[in-house]
Amino acid sequence: MNDDLEAQFRQIYEEMDYCENPPLAFPKLGGAYDTYSLLIFTKIQGSGTYKNRLYKLASKLTTDLLNQNETSSVMARIPHAELIKQLEYILHSIAHIASVPGKYHYLSFSLNKNDYSAPNGQFAMMSYRAMVKLNQLLANTTLKGNDAYTHQKNGHLNPETNKGMRTRLEPTTPFLDIVTKAGLVFAGHPTGLGRSRARKYLEKPLLQLRIKKDGGSERVKVPLQRELNADEAILPEVNNVLERLRLDFDLPNYQAYTASWDFRSRKSKLTNKSNVQLYRIFSEQDGAAGRLYGHWVQTCPSKLRQYLTLNGLPSVETDFSSMQLMLLYGVKGEIPPEGDLYCTDKFFIRDRDAVKQVLTKSVGASSRDIAMSAWRKEFKDNPAKLMGKAELYFDTFWEIHSSVYDLLFDGNEIWKELQYLDSVIALRVLKIMHEQNITCIPIHDSFIVQEKYSLQIENAMRSAFQSVFPNIEPRIK
Repeated sequence: MNDDLEAQFRQIYEEMDYCENPPLAFPKLGGAYDTYSLLIFTKIQGSGTYKNRLYKLASKLTTDLLNQNETSSVMARIPHAELIKQLEYILHSIAHIASVPGKYHYLSFSLNKNDYSAPNGQFAMMSYRAMVKLNQLLANTTLKGNDAYTHQKNGHLNPETNKGMRTRLEPTTPFLDIVTKAGLVFAGHPTGLGRSRARKYLEKPLLQLRIKKDGGSERVKVPLQRELNADEAILPEVNNVLERLRLDFDLPNYQAYTASWDFRSRKSKLTNKSNVQLYRIFSEQDGAAGRLYGHWVQTCPSKLRQYLTLNGLPSVETDFSSMQLMLLYGVKGEIPPEGDLYCTDKFFIRDRDAVKQVLTKSVGASSRDIAMSAWRKEFKDNPAKLMGKAELYFDTFWEIHSSVYDLLFDGNEIWKELQYLDSVIALRVLKIMHEQNITCIPIHDSFIVQEKYSLQIENAMRSAFQSVFPNIEPRIK
C-alpha cells in the first residue's frame, strides 16, 4: 500500500478508536443482543377470554411436559400449580413476540436467584425453581421432528462486575403454531385492536352521500335525509344482530397470522375491529352506487378472513362469480355466454386475472383510452410479454362480450348503476337470511355465514339475484 495512503487509514482508525485486535468484552446494552429480546412480562394483561385461553394452554403444556419427563425427581417436587403459573408468564410473553413479527426474536429472563427471592427483586412475583426447570424442559423436550419448544441462548456473566446479559429463549416454529392455534396471537396484543362502544357506530346515518367538498376534489360523507326504502328497511334489524355477534379467528398455524402482516410498516393489515354497523353510501346523488360499508370484516384481509369464526363456529364466504359482467348482461337484457366469462379458448388460464382487469378498468373509465391506461398501470410490473398483449387482450375480451360493450365509455358512469344493483341484491340476501335467523355479513358481492349454512346462503343469493334479473341464472362459487 502507498505509504501516504496507509498513513491516512491509520489516522482514521485512531480517530475512530479502532483496534486491530480488540480485547474481549461482554455484550453491551443497545446492541442487537437486547434490541431483539423481549424481557419476560411480570404482569399478565388482556381480556378475560384471553386469560382463560392462556391458563388452558399453560395447563395442557405443563401436563405434556410432565408426562414426557416423568422420571425427573425435581419436577415431582414442584407443585403443578406453580409450574402452570410460571408457564403463563412465559406463554404471555412469547405470544406478544409472535404478535409483532420481526420486532423481537427472543424472550429474555434472569437465572439469578436473587432476582426472584429478594423482597424487591425484579421477578419476586415469579417462581425461580419453576422458571429454571421450565427453561430446561422447553429447550430439551422434543415437540415436532427434531425441534424442541425453544432454542436456548445462554447468558453471560462478568464475574468482576457481577453483570452480564440474560439468558434468552427463541421459540421454534412448531411452538409458535401451538400458541397461535390457542388464540393467543393477534394484532394489538395483549388487549387487541379494541372495539369502541357499539352505540357510537349506531349513531352513524344508515344512508349517506359521498360528495365533493365545496366543489373541490376532496370527498366527504354527509347524511342522506330520507326514509329507508323497502330494501333498506332490513338494515336496522341486521345491525342489531351484528352488534351482538362474536367474531374471532381460528388460525391453523403461525404462518396464517404472518400472511396478514405488513412487514414494511410493521403493522397488521387488519386495521380495526371496532365498526360493526352497516350503512349505505351513494355517490353524489341518491340512487347512484349505494354499496354497503362499515363493518370491520369488510376491510379484513382475505387471507385472514377465511379463518373467521361466527359465535365460535367456522364460517364460509360465498361469492357471486363474474358479478359485474353478469350485471352488464342483465342491464342489457341479454343472456351471458356459457362457461367462464373471463377465461375463454382465446385466453390461457394463467392470464385470467389480467383478463378480469380488462372489465374492471373498463367499467370504471369514461373512455377506452383511460381504461387501457389504467390496465397497463395495473400490470406495469408484469413481464413485457404480457404488456405486449394489452391491446389484444382488451379487444378480444370485448369482441367476445360485444353485446354489452355499448354500455361503456362515452362519459357513461355505468359503475354507479352496477354498484346500485349489486347493493340491492345484497340487501335482499340479508333480508332472506335474517328471516331464517341466520347471521350474514356482506362483502359487496360475497357473503359470510356459519359454514353449516352454506346451502342456505347459496339459495338466498340465487333468489335475490333473480328477483332483479329473473331470466339470468347467477353463477356462485
